[in-house]
Amino acid sequence: MRRLFVNLGRLAGVAVPLVGAVTAGRMLTPYLPDFTAWVGTLGVWGPLAFIAIYALGAVCLLPVFLLTIASGAIFGVARGSLYVMIGATLGALGGFLVARYLIRDFVAHRIAKNPKLSAIDRAVGEDGRRLVFFLRLSPVVPFVLSNYALGVTRVRLLDFLVGTIGLTPVVISYAAMGKAAGATNAAGKSALSWPVLAVGIAATVFLAWLMTRIAQRAIAESEAQAGVPESSRV
Repeated sequence: MRRLFVNLGRLAGVAVPLVGAVTAGRMLTPYLPDFTAWVGTLGVWGPLAFIAIYALGAVCLLPVFLLTIASGAIFGVARGSLYVMIGATLGALGGFLVARYLIRDFVAHRIAKNPKLSAIDRAVGEDGRRLVFFLRLSPVVPFVLSNYALGVTRVRLLDFLVGTIGLTPVVISYAAMGKAAGATNAAGKSALSWPVLAVGIAATVFLAWLMTRIAQRAIAESEAQAGVPESSRV
């Protein structure tokens, strides 16, 4: 019974932020045209305001993909993508640091009790740059949630920031939609263009393979260190 409640708690921990993000997206979409118009009236301060709001939205787990779409309508594809990448990087850094310094110790204490989880955590840290890069490319991994999730792992900060470059194709795709169709219409569609979607699917498949490989390698090393016979290993 206790295990059931623990599993339900973990499920809720994932589901609640996702449901919250979807709900927030539906609530905020009608205000996107007003936001677009407001930023346009700020002149030279527009980019700074946009970047600050984007970064804050990412830290607060808001659906910032709406702002990515709006960026194309406000600034054009090139400048919009640049401002989004700056805001996304700052927001990702904020979420990562919050998780690293407020949650990491709590998680690490529990991971340390499980040799297999500890080995996986260590392996993730060693291959962090590639892992983060493909997480960013994958369309099925929420950007704002992954920042916090990665913060509680051993992924190094530099690897986290460099890997965030993987957002670039998705950002350009959304900005192009905003530029071509207008923020209002594009926000309602919120679908990736086919080329970027294909890249995202491929990245997701590779990510699944990479995570499986990292986990298997880490568990094998953990069991070898513990003296588990090779015939009995997972």
